[in-house]
Amino acid sequence: MSDVPERVMPTPLRAVQILLLTLALAGIVSMLALSDSLTAYGQGEMMAPWLLVWVSAALCLTYDGSARGGVRTTTLVLMALVVLPTVTRLGEAASPGPFLDAAVRILLGVPVIVLLFLPESTAWFDRER
Repeated sequence: MSDVPERVMPTPLRAVQILLLTLALAGIVSMLALSDSLTAYGQGEMMAPWLLVWVSAALCLTYDGSARGGVRTTTLVLMALVVLPTVTRLGEAASPGPFLDAAVRILLGVPVIVLLFLPESTAWFDRER
């Protein structure tokens, strides 16, 4: 056996990965479900935050490898850019579809931000390689 301790990703980061991948899947489902009822401008406006979610989901796949603090910071910034404008537009939703779309982004995005600020998460990205 090896004397080198095995490094296991903390549970909050596993939860972030699950949340981001679930959010990315929800974005695909939401875009497919609402695409018929929106104009081209509406589809583009709705797709912008989902693109940021999909980039964040791609970044979360690197958490268990050689990801450093920059990946964590980038994910935090992207998720803040998804959640904050969504909160301001939540009240403007005219129908249940866009309201549900915004609610999903908020309900799954806020825990991602909170979990990435936990000390265990910060320590994982600052660990020695």
